[in-house]
Amino acid sequence: MEPEQLTKPQTIVVRLTEFLSGGKYAPGDQLPTEKMLMQALTVGRSSLREAIRTLEAMGIVQVRHGTGTFLMRAPEKSEILVPLAIGGERESLLRALDIRRALESHAAALAASRAREDQLARIRATLEAMEETYRRDGTALKEDMQFHLAIYEAANNPLFETFIEAIRGQFQLFFSGVVASSDGRGTSSFDQHRELYEAIAARDPEAARLKTLELLDHVEDDVRSFGKS
Repeated sequence: MEPEQLTKPQTIVVRLTEFLSGGKYAPGDQLPTEKMLMQALTVGRSSLREAIRTLEAMGIVQVRHGTGTFLMRAPEKSEILVPLAIGGERESLLRALDIRRALESHAAALAASRAREDQLARIRATLEAMEETYRRDGTALKEDMQFHLAIYEAANNPLFETFIEAIRGQFQLFFSGVVASSDGRGTSSFDQHRELYEAIAARDPEAARLKTLELLDHVEDDVRSFGKS
């Protein structure tokens, strides 16, 4: 992707990602102050905060109010640079959905079969955090990511988290920048998250698989509606 294809907010996200990918910071490290990052990236405060919110929604950084911003995992530039033309972006995400359906439905089925009680408790806790944030703010992208990460973890195969997280990063950026807006798009699948948890907690692999596919059908609807009135 050529630089001129990037919008200003996306350009700042890419620059911040490159800054964090230089090897100077490791997961768990506290990042420089807001003022120092503004100077390093030559950006304004509002633009920097928007970029940090995007990376936080993707699980790359965590903002701890009163303490600072911390790196949670090393960012991959490939998960940030998504196609920006409407048709190209939509088609890229729809192709990625084919992979997500196969991986995430199987991960949910395995979680229903393999999850320990402490892992079920973590899925429930992330679900409740997501529901609370959604009721308060009308969106809960970061909490949604944590909910699904808890399911991958409960599948007890670390490769699921490795493979799925990279793919989901494109969707997190898409929804944080475009779909999760005041018109309500990007939220049509919200209610099904509790049903997915209940299927996993009931130790019903087939129900968990089907509920995951239903969730991803809603994601597809949102992606296809992008740019439409």
